Amino acid sequence: MPGKKQDARVRYTQMMVKQSLIELLRTKPVAKITVTEICERAGINRATFYAHYSDPMDLLHSVENEIIEGITSRVVPALSSTGGDLRDALIGIFEYVRLNADTCRVLLSDSGDTGFQSQIVRVMEQQYIEYWRAASPGSAADAEYVYTFIALGSVGVIRRWLNEGMLKPCAELAELILKLSAAGMMTE
Repeated sequence: MPGKKQDARVRYTQMMVKQSLIELLRTKPVAKITVTEICERAGINRATFYAHYSDPMDLLHSVENEIIEGITSRVVPALSSTGGDLRDALIGIFEYVRLNADTCRVLLSDSGDTGFQSQIVRVMEQQYIEYWRAASPGSAADAEYVYTFIALGSVGVIRRWLNEGMLKPCAELAELILKLSAAGMMTE
């Protein structure tokens, strides 16, 4: 039983540290954030911080990896099953982003890590390209270019959606992306 209490305390501490980082990232880039600032906001000492992370960048990568894993956990099952449904995958992504809006808004902002945005683009790449190759014959290279265009545009759509308060329903946003994708895959 004591192990479970400790696990809960560790999870709580990590959650507070991550929230502190997200709050700080709203006002300045990670390179200007100190361990002391994070610790003060989280109400922990430096030794506790260093027990979990080596520096603020390590903490940022941990936050980014959680988001990537959350998105991947919705995309892969939706697209890897027989007759995978891209619409369901997109809705899953938008619902996950909605649940993690504060974190995603900061990570996808202009002051966010561009490497994170590249990781987001890569999450769906293989499944998406295979999906569209099956749906629309054409060259593999063209499918990859179209995917890059659509993925980067989709990140822009998500950023706008987050910044406007996520007023548009997830299913409606998914339909918009699908329409744009279909137009991109049309061949002569």
